Amino acid sequence: MNRNRLVTGAAACVLGYLGYSVMQWNRPVPSDEAVEEYAEYLATEIMGMKELVGSWREEVLPVGGQELHLYHFESKPDDPVMVFVPGTSVYALLYAEYLYKFSRQGFNVVGFDPRGHGKSSGKRGVYTLGGLVEDTLAVIDHCVRTYNDTVAVSGSSQGGMVAFYCAAAEPRLKAAVCHNVISPDEPDNERMTRWPFLFRPMMPFLDTLRPLAESPLGELMTPIALYLDLKAEKSRLVPDVSRFLRDDPLALSAVSFSALHSLASTPIARKVEDIQTPVMVIHSGGDNIFPEDCIRRVYGRLRCDKEFVYIPDAPHLVMLDHVDELVPRISAWVKERVRD
Repeated sequence: MNRNRLVTGAAACVLGYLGYSVMQWNRPVPSDEAVEEYAEYLATEIMGMKELVGSWREEVLPVGGQELHLYHFESKPDDPVMVFVPGTSVYALLYAEYLYKFSRQGFNVVGFDPRGHGKSSGKRGVYTLGGLVEDTLAVIDHCVRTYNDTVAVSGSSQGGMVAFYCAAAEPRLKAAVCHNVISPDEPDNERMTRWPFLFRPMMPFLDTLRPLAESPLGELMTPIALYLDLKAEKSRLVPDVSRFLRDDPLALSAVSFSALHSLASTPIARKVEDIQTPVMVIHSGGDNIFPEDCIRRVYGRLRCDKEFVYIPDAPHLVMLDHVDELVPRISAWVKERVRD
């Protein structure tokens, strides 16, 4: 009897987990009209910037069977280009204030929603770090064709990691601005999770878990709140991150096992010490996800032209809350590199 109950309970848990994953994969993407209305709400009510409304041009870019949604905040055609990668679970327009104000510095800024995020195609939250890098490199290539070859890349949080990987992979880049960085050969990357003591034993076995991550089981979903302490994240624009991820029509509240596995196991194109693209690393003193010593250790390994920007007492979501402080400093640094 007890065995039957155990089997029944286990089966119910498996079916419930599968049902939860299917629900997350198929979370509906709002229509263009609904997104336009919501973007106007973000700009006027949340960001308090009516001038943002209608300040970008949208485009759909086919990439490897996916459709990526691009948002162009344009300056002059021959001005340098900045490609922007958003963070985990969110989308480019959440950073509209940063993208708009950066474009006013004399840049053609192109933010995009990676696969499985925002308005772009793909199962919601199902991706890998390698896939995000491929998406970004495709957008960079598209920007070279659309504007010119004076292109830099920027990203926040997970997007900063993607920008760092692109700096290692794409020699045409003039600069990379990375809010947070990671290198797969660092010994304590599990510290970037909510429960390091749980993830630490798994780290030596990442390669053995790869077949599982690459199988259909890799698409099973994990709530973001399970591995990140969302209650610790404070933001002027997003006061309650957990509620935002649950209620925002474009945000994700869960990601796949394949995504989590890839963040700690995806090889970088070249060693950190061999990266030649100029790199700016941004870190905030109140970051509850990326430990400062880990960020500084990776930064210290860089031998390229580099800059470290430290914003004391700022939260992790620094590129939402400290736009006016960051934009002039970043743009001045990037302009020096694109002139070289």
